[in-house]
This record gives sequence, C-alpha cells and structure tokens, in this order.
Amino acid sequence: MKRRWIIAGTAAWALVVGGFAYYSSRNDPPTSRDQTTIADGLPVVDEALGRVAAALDPATSVAALGGYTRTDNSCRVTSAREGTRFERVLLVYVKKDAESAVLERVHGALPPAYEPHLVSGPKTNLMTADAGHFVTLRGAVVQPGQLRFTADTGCRVQNAAVEEATPQSQTANRAPVQAVLDTLKQTASQWRTHRLTCPSGGTLWTVEAVTTGDGAASRTTVPATAVILDEPKVFAFRAGEAGVALRADGDELHITSTVGC
Repeated sequence: MKRRWIIAGTAAWALVVGGFAYYSSRNDPPTSRDQTTIADGLPVVDEALGRVAAALDPATSVAALGGYTRTDNSCRVTSAREGTRFERVLLVYVKKDAESAVLERVHGALPPAYEPHLVSGPKTNLMTADAGHFVTLRGAVVQPGQLRFTADTGCRVQNAAVEEATPQSQTANRAPVQAVLDTLKQTASQWRTHRLTCPSGGTLWTVEAVTTGDGAASRTTVPATAVILDEPKVFAFRAGEAGVALRADGDELHITSTVGC
C-alpha cells in the first residue's frame, strides 16, 4: 500500500511540474534570443525605427524607410540550430553639419529602457541602443548630411515567411514621386511601398519608384528654401508634408516620398 502511495504521489508531482513548465513556456518572457523567432523580433524592429522617425524635425529632415532585408542566409542560433537574421533601415537626410545634432536629438528622445549610448566627435558619430526583445538599434553618419538608422533582429529561428503587411503600391502617397518622374520625363520600372506604425499610433509611409538617370533636371524646379541636401548622388527636399529624396545607385535612380510620424 505504501509503495502505491509513493508511486501515486510521484506521478502527481510530475504532473504539477509538467504543468508549471508548460505554463512557463507559454507565458514567461524569453531569457535568450534563441528562444525567439524572426516573427517575434520584427514588431520590435518597427517600433524602434518608428521612435527614431518620431524624434526627427520634419521641417529640417527627409526620411526614407526600407523593407526587411535578410543579412545572413545562414547563422547559428545554437550549435544545433540554424537561423537567419534580418534588419530594417531608415535613411535620414539633413543639412550638412547638422548630423551630430540629429543623432543627439534621437538619442535624447529614446526611452530610458533603451539605454541609448552616443559617441560623438570629429571622426565618429555613432549611437547604439537596446530596443528590447534582443533587437539592436544603431544610428550613424554615413556621408555628409546622411544618417543611417538600422534595427537588427540578430540571429533567430525563422518559422514563417517575412512579408511586409502593406500593399506594393499606395496610390494616395505617390503624388510627390510621380511629380518628380513627370519633371524628369521618366516612368518607373518598379514601385515599392514600406510602412510602420508610429509611437503615436499614426503610420509612416515611404513610397519608392525606381527609374534611370541622375535626376539633375528636378533640382532646378525645387525652391531653394525647400532643399534639405544637394549632393551629386543625393538630392532631398520638402514638398509640403512629404519629404522627397532622389538617390542614385549605379544606373538606377531611387525616388522616395515619406510622410508620417
């Protein structure tokens, strides 16, 4: 009889332990990146870049949001598990000599929980922050008047296809880009649309057209007071609420219009 009680008690204890383990696996936050997936990290990536966009002064900057980009086709989550890594980029164009001030502005606007760190000097302008859920946020000056903010998932298991929750075209936000194409007498070979939700609950939209040429003709039609940056390969200006940028990349010309946040 005593033995049967011991067996029954052991079985009951195993059920209790198993129940706690199951509850913990379903409800406790992960304690390491290898317990998460790419799908878990992407909303945090968007939130981090949304905070950057919201910190910018729309009157003196032009932003351009990109899509999700795989940076490692294969990486090791653990010694036994293979993973992938994605990042998303927000390009920001500002007037020359304002780059450090913009980094400081973003740094000061991030939540204390991000623990942002800024290194600013004659040769180095770099900001790093922990956006939470094992997502890293970085900001750097890449060229005069040009900053690049990157949110990185780190290496994780990918259990679903990575797709932006947005249509490939946003007709309502195409007008500034189409106006540039009309000025250049060009047509777009590709249209792309990228979006994320702003901290305020609004939406940041970037509409992008890909064409050819250098975009020089459009520079003469923009009032000087609207110009943010005028460089050989980048031209950025304000068109009402939209920030418009022309960026030459090899034989391609990328024209973006961004509104929101």
